[in-house]
Amino acid sequence: MAETTILSPVALGPSEAKPLSAGLATLAGKRLGIRIDRAWRSWRQAADEIARLARTELAVGDVVIFDPEARIGRPEEESEKVVAFARGIDAAIVGLGT
Repeated sequence: MAETTILSPVALGPSEAKPLSAGLATLAGKRLGIRIDRAWRSWRQAADEIARLARTELAVGDVVIFDPEARIGRPEEESEKVVAFARGIDAAIVGLGT
């Protein structure tokens, strides 16, 4: 008989609240991460424009685009992708706020 695998949609975030990191005084020379999402196709265009402006107007040293691709799999694997992205950058844009 075939097996059925059930995947959990629950995020594996920390179980305790932690204070936010201190803000950066400048992005000059820093690595800026931008998370994109295929669910909103024009976000890639917005991310490209933000990356261009970050380089030309803010002297950002490098821009890293993070595409988590299809988020289907074990929560641990998906969390590892995010952790690896976060460890390789100094600041991030992960969406648009209101």
